[in-house]
Amino acid sequence: MRYLALFIFLTYYASVFAQGTYTPLNTDSYHEMDRLDIQYGKILPIPHTSVKPYNKKTIGEYAEAMYNSNIDLTGQMKFNLEYLMHDNSEWVDSFETKRRPFLKIFYPERASMLGVNTDAFILKLNPVVQTHFAPELGDKLTYNITRGFEMRAYIKKKLGFYMYLGSNLMRFPSYVREERVNREFAHVPGDAYWKEYQEGGQDYFTTRGYMTFNVIKHLDFQFGYDKNFIGNGYRSMMLSDNAAAYMFLKMNIKVWKINYQSIFAELTGQYARGTDRLLDKKYGAFHHLNFNVTKWLDLGVFEGVIITRSKHFELHYLNPLIFYRSIEQALGSPDNAMVGFDYKANVASTMQFYGQFVMDEFNFEHIRKTDGWWANKYAIQQGFKYINVGGLDNLDLQVEYNMARPFIYTHNSNQGQQLANYTHYNQELAHPLGANFREFIAIARYQPAKLPQLNLRLTYINAVHGMDTVGTLYGGDIFQQSNGNLATNEFDNWVGQGKAFRTNYIEFLASYQFFHNMYADLSVSYRNIDSDIKAQNSSSTWIGVGLRLNMPYRSMAY
Repeated sequence: MRYLALFIFLTYYASVFAQGTYTPLNTDSYHEMDRLDIQYGKILPIPHTSVKPYNKKTIGEYAEAMYNSNIDLTGQMKFNLEYLMHDNSEWVDSFETKRRPFLKIFYPERASMLGVNTDAFILKLNPVVQTHFAPELGDKLTYNITRGFEMRAYIKKKLGFYMYLGSNLMRFPSYVREERVNREFAHVPGDAYWKEYQEGGQDYFTTRGYMTFNVIKHLDFQFGYDKNFIGNGYRSMMLSDNAAAYMFLKMNIKVWKINYQSIFAELTGQYARGTDRLLDKKYGAFHHLNFNVTKWLDLGVFEGVIITRSKHFELHYLNPLIFYRSIEQALGSPDNAMVGFDYKANVASTMQFYGQFVMDEFNFEHIRKTDGWWANKYAIQQGFKYINVGGLDNLDLQVEYNMARPFIYTHNSNQGQQLANYTHYNQELAHPLGANFREFIAIARYQPAKLPQLNLRLTYINAVHGMDTVGTLYGGDIFQQSNGNLATNEFDNWVGQGKAFRTNYIEFLASYQFFHNMYADLSVSYRNIDSDIKAQNSSSTWIGVGLRLNMPYRSMAY
């Protein structure tokens, strides 16, 4: 173990002044880094795992250090570490990632179709392709067709660039079209502008791009158009990747055991689809302070504010070292501020406990009375990860419980528009169900020892969501105004009130990687809704097959 620690020290500090781009969210890298953190975090803690996306430099150097250590590697672990090193090759020195190019041009590295690698300049360019077809029983074919490219580049490894462009043709399952695409504040999940394509389909672009710069040893900046995620769970109750990408400036300070992050974002207010026009803007500012208490325990504090000004950012919130709630009150309480706490604890090299608590508004007197006051608005997450279940290598389990009280993430606006609700481009910035719900998630993953290219995943989600109806306001729809005078009940509010929608979702996915980041997928999914409004009861089943290159798998859940 001492040899491992020495190697890590040398490789880390050799490139501490460099700055990399980021690994896109929801790729296979994140689960593998989770496993390594749980199993070997006491030897080499992966710093600040609640701050995502991860820097490619961190992933590449960590994988290289593990690969060159004196730890006995299983077949699956060796395969996965090699995958991580190929995928982040610009930060790997001791493992050979170059190969003889195809036709002397293509794939000079396993993970790059085209590339330039000099001391001053690095460029990596890849195509992005996905074709996924899933007949929905009793309905028409659902499909996802994506064509595009991904580019990342570096100048002296100090200045980084990333760009992604994808053209999508999508036909979502019937329940997504009814609940997301065809509702009043319509949207395509996870993306922005879209137009109709054939019968029930959508045609839209997905774009992301940013630049990164390492100012000094401990200070990095990122500016561009992308998504962020705070937390260690499948969901985040603070800031997730559920909504469309947005423009932001991010400052990240990492020193000693502390990581401090500030994000200043321009967001889009809710709108009803219609003729092209300039959409209302709103703004967000978020702070997250993470502290590695020990090698196995992380604690974090979060605060965020959604700013109601539609034409300018409120300069008071640019201060990265201030308590936003005090500023919001000093300005006359026009904005929507919230605070939160998160933690992660690794136990016995096989388990991880994690959780979040987010508070929008809170009154201890009403909490003590347990009177269900409408404005006691908070959300809770509690999760558990268990790797190598029963001693079987790479059989992993994750269980998560999420709960949000009615009216959290909403806001009372005096401007006639709900600019300050916790949304962007008609989508929730935290959990996709918004508020007034409880949810249970279980995910089992397995990677066979004799066939590490194959990954199997079984996902089960059970949720109860209390919805508003005409003339009622039960706090389930965060796009509605939050006001005690308008709430159906000022007191005796409880999670799941209103018209309850009970959802059960099951998905089985088998993915085979037959070349780096090239997958063949087989999926079977089932979703059932049992609603208090009987006309909205439904069941959906679909079986899908697909091929994808340099794309994470996109689940149809929610």
